[in-house]
Amino acid sequence: MKTFIAAATLPALLAFPAFAGNLETPLADDVVTTPAPVVDLGRDWTGGYVGLSFGTGSGEIDGGGATNDFDVEDNYGLYGGYLWDNGNLVYGGELAYSSLGLNPDVGPDADADVWALKGRLGYDAGNFLPYATAGFANITSEGESGDGYVLGAGLEYAATDNIRVRGEYLNHQFDDFGDTGNDVKADTFSLGLSYNF
Repeated sequence: MKTFIAAATLPALLAFPAFAGNLETPLADDVVTTPAPVVDLGRDWTGGYVGLSFGTGSGEIDGGGATNDFDVEDNYGLYGGYLWDNGNLVYGGELAYSSLGLNPDVGPDADADVWALKGRLGYDAGNFLPYATAGFANITSEGESGDGYVLGAGLEYAATDNIRVRGEYLNHQFDDFGDTGNDVKADTFSLGLSYNF
């Protein structure tokens, strides 16, 4: 009888640890990670550039108690500069040359050459860059030269990584041009195409 009880309880005792659970540490399943989404911070406007411009405009000469208006029949130019992109703020400097073809009423050879050294301050809006500009300017016409300043605004569009198109308005002010007592003012509108590197 004792042999029978021992034979009956032995399998139950041997099976008991199986119901108590496994004391070994379970293996963790491999964790599948998803990469963080890439955030597009907009275009980087940092870099140098050179470009060509074409435009038109108008102006006036004040002096001797009279005001004479004139038209800028064509405005060809070259420009180059460098920009730094600091988040939403974009700033830099530019050197620009413009050849202004004035209407014949101003004089037989009344073309003008304008050099301008300008600062630029803009807002990074992705592929668009609205900006303000201001700086020193010099104008030469009919052998006379005068210094002044230029103020303006523009909108630039990045068509590709290297090609940009812009429209720009500038107001030029030259007081006492060539020591003649005449003040010269001109408003120009131009379109520009630049290569950026």
